[in-house]
Amino acid sequence: MRLEKMGKWMAVVSAVMVVSAAVAVNAWAAEKLGRVTGLYWNEDDDNDEKITEAIWDEVEDAYEYEAALYRDGKRVKTIPTKKTKFNFKKYMDTEGDYTFKVRAMAKAKNKKFSNGSWSEESDAVYISEARAEYNKNGKKKDTSQEGPGMSDGGTSSASTSVVSSSSSSGSTSGSVGAWIEDSTGWWYRRADGTYPMNQWFQDPADGRYYMFDERGYMMTGWIVWEGRHYYCDPDRSPIGAMVTGEVIIDGVTYHFDDTGAAAQDTILPENVR
Repeated sequence: MRLEKMGKWMAVVSAVMVVSAAVAVNAWAAEKLGRVTGLYWNEDDDNDEKITEAIWDEVEDAYEYEAALYRDGKRVKTIPTKKTKFNFKKYMDTEGDYTFKVRAMAKAKNKKFSNGSWSEESDAVYISEARAEYNKNGKKKDTSQEGPGMSDGGTSSASTSVVSSSSSSGSTSGSVGAWIEDSTGWWYRRADGTYPMNQWFQDPADGRYYMFDERGYMMTGWIVWEGRHYYCDPDRSPIGAMVTGEVIIDGVTYHFDDTGAAAQDTILPENVR
């Protein structure tokens, strides 16, 4: 009797071992999905709305993806998606540098594939305070892209955009600004969406100074500023840059000091106040 019970116990133990071994074999045999690559933010020049859209390469046999958003190194949100892109706009509602990671996911209870490893971190995209506020409410006008020619919320008729090598705003390393020309004239949009008005502005790309009127448009020709006379050349390249040194204007030689101010004894044209 005792031998019979022992035999049954051994049979149960053997069955459990067989099942455990089968599970272990299946788990070992499951192929790990590949790591996601090709991560980037959609910087479509014709559609600034896309800047918050994360994009990545497809992974073969992936059932879906898990995308994690980070702000200044801290995780903000993780979402599942079956597409190879996701617009994090509504989650990018605070100023900061944003990055994302993605991993390929296998279908639940899939015996053939297992979840892939997390990808490397994407490059960062900076979201200004103005843009964050726009992302947050979603329905108000995007003040981050306001500027001369856009006061009514319409689209600028910009014909030229020259991106400088760095931003004067100092908001984040690697950010850029752009010169934009519309039907009225030239203006400069900083990386954070602001633009200079009624002031001198030094372009970080070329180090030259430019003057902007109360609307934000670049001024050229003779300019009176705090009782001194300056000249921003409309004919030489770069257009509108403040001149210094000895310069011939309309056939007359003028002298400007290192600050751009004309010599005190300069005889100015009659039409210059």
